[in-house]
Amino acid sequence: MSILKRRNRIVVFRLTEEEYDNLRNACVTRGARNVSDYARSQLLLAMERDRSEVLERLSELQTWMRRLEKFLGNKK
Repeated sequence: MSILKRRNRIVVFRLTEEEYDNLRNACVTRGARNVSDYARSQLLLAMERDRSEVLERLSELQTWMRRLEKFLGNKK
């Protein structure tokens, strides 16, 4: 995401004190500018990993489908 894009949407969620402390500690440990930037980057990273995993599983399914079609085609 370009740093020049204006961020004009806000997402709000509540955390327990323990969850916030863990988030803040992770932020400090990883050298993030602030909790908001760290939370945003981790959320976007998780979304990209999820997307990649879905695409990978779809590719695996396509491979299995081709194998099955080939197998069934040889049975006729």
